[in-house]
Amino acid sequence: MTPDTQVTRIRVQYAKGDSLRFTGHLDLQRIWERTLRRSGLPLRYTQGYHPRARLNLASALPLGFTSDDELLDFWLDSPCPIEQIAARLQAALPPGLIIQSIQEVDLGEDALQVQMKASEYQVTFFDRQDPAQLRLRVDQLLSQVEIQHTRRKKSYNLRPLILDLAVVTNSSGECGLLMRLLAEPSATGRPDDLLDQLGYPNTDYLVRRTRLLLAEL
Repeated sequence: MTPDTQVTRIRVQYAKGDSLRFTGHLDLQRIWERTLRRSGLPLRYTQGYHPRARLNLASALPLGFTSDDELLDFWLDSPCPIEQIAARLQAALPPGLIIQSIQEVDLGEDALQVQMKASEYQVTFFDRQDPAQLRLRVDQLLSQVEIQHTRRKKSYNLRPLILDLAVVTNSSGECGLLMRLLAEPSATGRPDDLLDQLGYPNTDYLVRRTRLLLAEL
C-alpha cells in the first residue's frame, strides 16, 4: 500500500467531566493534541511551517458546561488495532476526559462540524423550582412566534433554533429541563441564551450535554 492508502480516520466518543467545566473549546483542542502526542500513535500531521496533529472536534461546548457525548476525529498515518488505540489513549488521558467508544470511520465523511444537526441538553437548577411555574415559563416562551435575543451586540431570532423544550422531574422530585437545539454550521442554539430568555442567570443552573445528533449518512 502507498502511504496515503494506509491513512485511517478514528472517531472517539468521550465525556467532558466536572474538572474540565471551565476549559474552553480551544484549550480542549490543545489538551487533545497533547494527549494524542503522548499516546505514541502514528498521528497524521497538517502541512506547513507549524505542523499539528490533524484532529476535528464536532461542536464547541460553552464554558461551564459538562457533557456525556462529545466527538473527536483524528487521523493516523498507518492502521492500528482499535484495542491498541484505546489502550494508548487511556494511558495518556488527563482527568476529566472519559472515553466512551472508539471506532474507525470512512475517510470520505464530511467534517464533524458539517454533519452536526442538533444537540440535546439537561438543565439542573441549584435551587428547587416550582414545576407549575417552570412549565408556565416554558409554555409562554414556546408560544412566541419570534424570540429576539442579543448576544455580543448581535440580535437574532432564537425561536427556530428550539426543536424541543420540556420540564422533567428527577427521582428526588426536583424539576429541570430537557432541550434539543439546532446545531447546524450556520445556525446553532445555545442553552444559556434560552435560559436567559426564561429569566435564569447563568449562576442558577448547571447544563450537561447529553447527546450530539449528526446527519444521517
